[in-house]
Amino acid sequence: MLKLFRPRTGSRPTTAGPASTEMRGRAAEIADPAGLEWDVLWEALKTQPPDDDSIVLTQELGLDEERSIRSGFERSLPATEFSGTRNGRSVALRIGIVPTARGKGMNEVEVETCVAPFRIEARDGRLVAAPGAMPEVEAALGELAPDARIWRDLVVDGGPDGIRARRPVTAHPQGYVYDLWLVERLADRLDA
Repeated sequence: MLKLFRPRTGSRPTTAGPASTEMRGRAAEIADPAGLEWDVLWEALKTQPPDDDSIVLTQELGLDEERSIRSGFERSLPATEFSGTRNGRSVALRIGIVPTARGKGMNEVEVETCVAPFRIEARDGRLVAAPGAMPEVEAALGELAPDARIWRDLVVDGGPDGIRARRPVTAHPQGYVYDLWLVERLADRLDA
């Protein structure tokens, strides 16, 4: 299993909360992922039964297509995109995008939906909407506890083509798991 998906034993703090095995498929029940370790959220985000014939690490998330992609500048190493349909929407998880020659590696999560434009940035552990965001965006962010560890360096943009979360690979090794939960939560709230 890739390092990106493997829990590190002995190096993370213990938290009071459910075991990952108890949370399978229960992402909709999570009001705020603060305090949850990434592997608990990973289990909660699973929407598909395991497929023993699949070699795609994200298959149980409904992201059963994997491909190498080129991004940004010409000489960058290829990134990996996992894509598929989750909860009726096209979703893509991109790992290791390098947008410019001097850019840092980025991870992105994008969900296809049509929403009014907005921007969210992480500041001091809080997710903050840019001025002019819809009240629904502000309300959704108001339900989240500050957590500098899980929201570090996150930027979320929404608009008519979808909602995209991105952050440097170095910000949080499994930050994309929290980002997937967040963009789907926002899509559910704003898509209605």
